[in-house]
Amino acid sequence: MSNRTRPHAGFALAGVVLLVMFAAGLWRGGSEAAAQRPGRGPVAAGSPGGTLWTMSAPLDDGRHLLLVLDQEQRAVAVYHLDPATGTLTLKSTRDIRWDLLVGDFNAQEPKPSALQKMLEMPK
Repeated sequence: MSNRTRPHAGFALAGVVLLVMFAAGLWRGGSEAAAQRPGRGPVAAGSPGGTLWTMSAPLDDGRHLLLVLDQEQRAVAVYHLDPATGTLTLKSTRDIRWDLLVGDFNAQEPKPSALQKMLEMPK
């Protein structure tokens, strides 16, 4: 396909981002408005937030990485987008609420606990 007939990758990516954001808003409850859905876990129904954060970055092989973070549910989804075909592939999803409670994991020295002790030492 020549450059003249190939759709611009930026437009394809923007369309996919909008599609993912739209689908994420509907996957939990059909046609219900977001404020009408009962909350899961510690999030109460009608609480503020519920916004989706998205980020895109090019990959070395010409595909794009699309990251979708649901701030209300504290969940993340990772997609790969092939702009040549428009194929969006879900690579991973994860509830990160428990990850965010871990004090230090895979940290190098000085670890957060050592820094905390150093800062809390009496002078």
